Amino acid sequence: MRDSKLNRNQAISGLFFILGLLICLASLPYKLGSLAAPESGLMPFLSGAAMCLLAVIGFVRASLRSQRRERRSPLFKGHAWQRSLLTLVALLAFQSLLNPLGFALTTVLFIGFLLRAIVPQRWSVVVAVSLLTTLLSYMIFEVWLKAQLPKGPWGI
Repeated sequence: MRDSKLNRNQAISGLFFILGLLICLASLPYKLGSLAAPESGLMPFLSGAAMCLLAVIGFVRASLRSQRRERRSPLFKGHAWQRSLLTLVALLAFQSLLNPLGFALTTVLFIGFLLRAIVPQRWSVVVAVSLLTTLLSYMIFEVWLKAQLPKGPWGI
């Protein structure tokens, strides 16, 4: 006789399904429009629907693993979680320094840190990629899309 109790992954998938469903329902009072002419409720609705779909996929996978009696590996074993933590800290620093230092300098420092500390690269690669990424991002957002990026102390 098989145990009909939900395992942890199935329960979490169920919670994400409910959350996605709530997002879909909360977006219905807003106009959805169409993909060609989206209204304000379309993106939240599609996001909720995507959450529901992924939750169903996760539930099915967890159910199949449960039937095969696959053992789960420990959460932090074999994973470079230190890199994830460093990346999170770098993102928080980026967000904190964006207004005081400006977009250009903060982006150069952020990309440089990621390329040097998270995935170690040669200094020539770090400098080149950091500068090119910042320049390309600046051109896309400031010049092409005319978004107002935070200016640093030098007005850049």
